Amino acid sequence: MKLIAPRPIKNFISSFDLVLFFLVLAIIAIGIFNLTSIANILPKPLHNMQLLWFTLGFIFFVIPCASIDYRNYARFGTAIYGAGIAMLVAVLIFGSDFNGSRRWINLGLFTMQPSELMKIALVIFIAKLFSEREHRQDYRLKELMPVIGAVLLPMVLIFLEPDLGTALLLALISGIMILFEGVKTRTIALIVAILIACAPAAWFVMHDYQRSRVLTFLQIEDDPYGSDWQVKNSVIAVGAGGLTGRGYGQSTQVQKGFVPEPENDFALANWAEEYGFVGVALLLALYLCLLLWALHIAKSSRDRFGMLLAVGIAAIFFWQVVVNTAMVVRWAPVVGITLPLISYGGSSVLCMMICIGILMNVSIRRHMLSSN
Repeated sequence: MKLIAPRPIKNFISSFDLVLFFLVLAIIAIGIFNLTSIANILPKPLHNMQLLWFTLGFIFFVIPCASIDYRNYARFGTAIYGAGIAMLVAVLIFGSDFNGSRRWINLGLFTMQPSELMKIALVIFIAKLFSEREHRQDYRLKELMPVIGAVLLPMVLIFLEPDLGTALLLALISGIMILFEGVKTRTIALIVAILIACAPAAWFVMHDYQRSRVLTFLQIEDDPYGSDWQVKNSVIAVGAGGLTGRGYGQSTQVQKGFVPEPENDFALANWAEEYGFVGVALLLALYLCLLLWALHIAKSSRDRFGMLLAVGIAAIFFWQVVVNTAMVVRWAPVVGITLPLISYGGSSVLCMMICIGILMNVSIRRHMLSSN
C-alpha cells in the first residue's frame, strides 16, 4: 500500500500551528512546576524524569506531525487497531503486577501501559470506519454495530487488567465521536436503555475494590476515617487554597502526606492548594482553549478523516480533564485517570504527545492540502 509522501519542509514550517504549540507548552510548564514543588516528599526527583519523558515525547510529537501525512493513518487504521489489541492481550499474559493490577509491560528501561496507546488506536480506527462511509447524520443502532464492537473489545480486555477507569474512558471518547457523526434520537435512547439494563450485571463483575470505591463515593459520611480518608483530604486541600493559594511548596495537606499520589491522580489537589481558585481557573482555561482550538482544527480540516481525528483527540483531553477534576473534588469515584500533561507518568506523557502530534499534523495539512 503506497504511503502519501510528506510535503516539503518549507511548507511545514510556514504552516506550523503556534497557537496549539504554545497552549501545550504552557500546560507542560505548569505540570513540571507542580512536580518540583513536591519533590521533597517523593522518593526520587520525578520532575527530572518527567522532563525526560517530555523530551522523548517531543520525538513522538515530531514524527507523526512532520514525517507522516495523517491520511496514512486511515490506510493502516486496521493494523494500528490490531496492534493495540495485541498489546492488551500481551499485557494480560506477560504484564507486570502492581497493586493487584496487571496493566504494564516491562520493556527493560521502562514500563509501558498499552491501554494508554489504545485510546489513540481506537480514535484512528473509528475515524477510519466513519470516513469510509457515506456521510450521514442518522445512524441506527444496527449500522453502528461495527463501531460498537470495535469499542467493546478493548474495553473488555482493559477491564480484565483490571482498569475500570480507562475502560469507561474508551466508551466516553467513542461516544463523543459517534454523537459528532450523528445518530437518530431513538438510537441514543435505545443505547441508554441498554446501558441502564446492564448496570446491575456490571456491578457483579466489578472487583471488590472497584465496588468499594463506588460505595465510598455514595456514602462518604458513613466512612469518615476509612477508605475515603485520602479523598476527603484532597477536597480539604482544594478548599484550603482559597482564592490565591498558600504558595509554592506550602501545600500542607500534600506535604504532610495526607493526599495520595500528588504526582499522579491527585496532582490537581496540590496545584489547587498552592495557587487556589486563580491557579485552577488558569489551568482549566488553558485546557478549554486547547479543546476549542482542537475543534477549530476539526472544523477547518480538508477531509472527514482529519476532522474525526481532531474530534477524537479533543474527546481524549476533555474526558480526562473532566474525570480527573471530578475525582479530586469528590464529584466522581476514584478511577485512576490522569490529568493530561500534568500528572506524572511515561505512558501518559507519550500518549498525550502523540495526540498533540497528530492534532498538529491535521492542523498543518489543512493549509497544505487541497480539498479532496
